[in-house]
Parts: sequence; structure tokens; C-alpha cells
Amino acid sequence: MFISGFLVKPRSSKNGVYKTQSAGNQRHKSSLVGTSETTRATTYPKSFCEWLAGIIDGDGTIQVSKEGYTSLEITMGLEDLPLLRYIQHMLGGSIKMRSGAKAYRYRLHNQLGMIKLMNCINGHVRHSARLLQLHRVCQVHDIPVILPITLDAQSNWFAGFFDADGTICIAMKHQLPQLSIRVTNKLLQDVESYKVVFGGIIYFDSSQNGYYQWSVQSRKDVIMMLDYFKSSTFRSHKSRRFFLIEEYYSLYDLKAFKPDSIHHKAWLAFLDKWNKLMIESTFLLFIRLY
Repeated sequence: MFISGFLVKPRSSKNGVYKTQSAGNQRHKSSLVGTSETTRATTYPKSFCEWLAGIIDGDGTIQVSKEGYTSLEITMGLEDLPLLRYIQHMLGGSIKMRSGAKAYRYRLHNQLGMIKLMNCINGHVRHSARLLQLHRVCQVHDIPVILPITLDAQSNWFAGFFDADGTICIAMKHQLPQLSIRVTNKLLQDVESYKVVFGGIIYFDSSQNGYYQWSVQSRKDVIMMLDYFKSSTFRSHKSRRFFLIEEYYSLYDLKAFKPDSIHHKAWLAFLDKWNKLMIESTFLLFIRLY
């Protein structure tokens, strides 16, 4: 058959995976791309695999070294060490503090662990750059690549990607507090799924070399995200603010944010609790080049 102008001939390997080789260059191989869930073999729960794929899409990188060894790296701020510990508990690997940076780096590089990882996240990874990385690693391990499925409001991928690239904040606009939930990325297509499933808007910010930001601000859209939060598992430090959204709206309805309100002390106590739950970390918030 012809693929991209090259004559290729499929051949079956011992493990049933098909390999193809170019007639012009026998050193390069291509891997089978599939869409069926029957090609997946994993020992991890689907919910974990979806969430982990979201984390990797946002904060991870999957690599093949010059020597042909594969590895996974995930870098997150100091406050998300428990999240990385959870991944280490599930996958193995190691965690080290990055030299000169307020961040930890998780790393997995043993062959068996990488094969299990590929079978776990295959079909769930969808970030433009990460999907290419996945394909290269799957080639090394002779694993057919599964194309990402369409996301819906039950997918735990949104939780993982939020844990990596999302934030919840309150800002004052025209003397009124405005709560918003946001997710940022360098590429438009990598935040579009949030708008399709949860509504909201996407805009381009030219700072930080340019990035796209999805956000929801209306009460209806925020509550929809809160309902999703209650049915999914978030693990980042910033996700703790979801627990305060209902209290925020209760105090907002009382106009407790006004200095002359009899409930203003309750508002100030709420803000203190809100700020203590999350130390704003700008180290990994907007810089998502790859």
C-alpha cells in the first residue's frame, strides 16, 4: 500500500502488533493507529487514566531519548507535591525538587512502567504536542496509537487538565466581586473542549508570548462546573476552592461584600479562608509551550 508517497508492507510481529517499513528507508517505522477500545490493555481504572492524561497534557512531557529510552516527566509547583505523590503511588517512579525552581519533577523511565503507562493514557491524551510525543513512544514499544475520543461532561480528563492549567479566582469589577473559573493554554484547540462541554468564553491574551484562556463567570456556568467537580476527582491544591463556591454565592446574595453590610465580617473571614486555601503560583500557570 502507499502511505504519504511511500510504499509500505505490513508484517506481523510475535505479539500481534503490525509494523510497517518504508521501502526507501528501513530504519524508520510507523505504528498502527486505531480507534477501538479493544486495543487497550490497562490495569488502572478508566477514571484515573482520563485524569492522568489531562495532567500530562497540561504539565507533562513524554520523551524518547537519543538512545531509544522512553520516559515521562511531570513538573508542578511545591504546593502540588501530594498530587505527584499520588501518581508515584499509582505508577512508581521518582520525585525530585528542581534545582533553582520552586517546583518538583516526577519521572518514570523503566520500560515496564512506561508500557503500562502507554496502555493507560492511550486514547485519552489529546494535547497537540503531547499526542505527537505519545505516538513516538508507542512506536518504541510497538503499541498501536488510539485516537482521542470525543469528550463529554463525565470525562475525568477535564479534572486533570484543570489540575494542571486551571485556576479559580475572585476579582472586583465595578465594586462587585466576580468569581471565575479559568483554564489556559498556548493553543486554541487545547482549551476548546471546555467551551463545547461547559460553555463560557475563550479569549486571546498577548502577554506571556500569547496564550488562550477559557473562562466561565456566569452563575449558571460556574454551578455547572461545580456539579462536575462533585462527580469527578480533582487533586491539585487550587481545586480546594471549589468547596467554597456555594458559600461565596450565599454571601454574595446577602451583599456581604459591601463595607456597610452587617455580614461584612463574614465576607472578610471568607476571603481570608479563600486566600489561605491556595498560594497563587505563577511558575506554571501561563507558560505552557509544549
